[in-house]
Amino acid sequence: MKKLINVFLLSSFLFSCGQAQKTDKQIIQETMQAIEVPKQYKQEPFYYVGIYSANIKWELFINDTQAFDHYQGKITSPIVPLNYNILGSGKQKITFRIYPPNGQDVLGKYASFRMRLFYNKNFRDKEDPEIPILDFELPYEQTKDLPYFEKSFEFEAEVPYQITGWTKSKDLTKVPDLEQKVVKKIEELRTILEKNNTEAYFQAIMPREKEKFICLYATQQEIENYFQESSLTNGEFSKIFDDIQILPIEDYQIILEPNNRIVKLRQKDKDDFSDGIKFKAIFKENNKESNGSYLFRFHIPEGSDELEVIR
Repeated sequence: MKKLINVFLLSSFLFSCGQAQKTDKQIIQETMQAIEVPKQYKQEPFYYVGIYSANIKWELFINDTQAFDHYQGKITSPIVPLNYNILGSGKQKITFRIYPPNGQDVLGKYASFRMRLFYNKNFRDKEDPEIPILDFELPYEQTKDLPYFEKSFEFEAEVPYQITGWTKSKDLTKVPDLEQKVVKKIEELRTILEKNNTEAYFQAIMPREKEKFICLYATQQEIENYFQESSLTNGEFSKIFDDIQILPIEDYQIILEPNNRIVKLRQKDKDDFSDGIKFKAIFKENNKESNGSYLFRFHIPEGSDELEVIR
C-alpha cells in the first residue's frame, strides 16, 4: 500500500510539472511560430493625419473604421498613423465628425479644428520629406451655430501590401443577438486580463496583430519586442503600474462602425467615454491613481458565427 501511495504521489507530481505555467519566453516563442513575418520592401510608404483642435470633441475615420477620437474637448495636436486602416493601394476615404464640448449645444465661436494629410515614401528614413496631400480648416462662420459637423475626403494611397481587414466580414446589422454576443466576448476577455493569462490574450488578439504587423512593415525583432511589451505579467503595463484592477462592464452601448462590419462596446465614464475594457491602477512613479482601457473591436468573418478581434 505504501509503495502504491508513493507511485501515486510521484505521478501526481509529474502531472503537475507537466501543467506548469509557461514562461513569457515560451509563450512568445510559440506565438512567433504562428506569425508570418511580413515581407520587407525597398520603399515602405506611411500615411498620417496631423490635427490641431480646441474646444470640440471629434472622431476620425479611415475607410469607415475609427482611427482616433478625442472626447475631452481640450486642446490637442496628435499625429495619427493611418496605414492600419488602409487595406491596400487605391482610393481611400477619410472622415471626421466634430461635436460641441460638454455643456454646449452648438460648436460655438471658439471651436477650432485644423487637419493636414501627408505621407512619407519610406517611414524608416528620418530624412524622408513629408509629402502633403490635403489640408482642411473648420470654417468658423459656417459652423459656429451647428450642433454637429461632418466632412469626408477621398485620396489615393499606394502601399506594397494587400490585407483582408473587414472586406469579407458579415453585415452585423443582420446578426441576431449581437449585443449578447459582444458582451459575452468582452467578459471572456475580462477574465483573461484578470487572470493575467498572456497566452490566451495573445491567441485572442492574433487576427488583429497579424494584419497590424503587415501594415507597419514590422521586422521579426520588432514583433518579438511587441509581444514582450504586451505580456500581461512582465510587459510595459507591469513596469509602469501597480495594483492593476480590471473593472466590471457597466453603463454600456454597443457601437457599430459606419461600415456595419466592425462593432465595439463603449462605456460611459463620467463626462467621457471608454471603448473596450476599463482598468484602474497606481502609477509606480508617483503613487497616483490612473484610469485606462483595453480597446477591442470585433467582426465576424465569412463562414463563421463567432466574433473575433479585428481592430
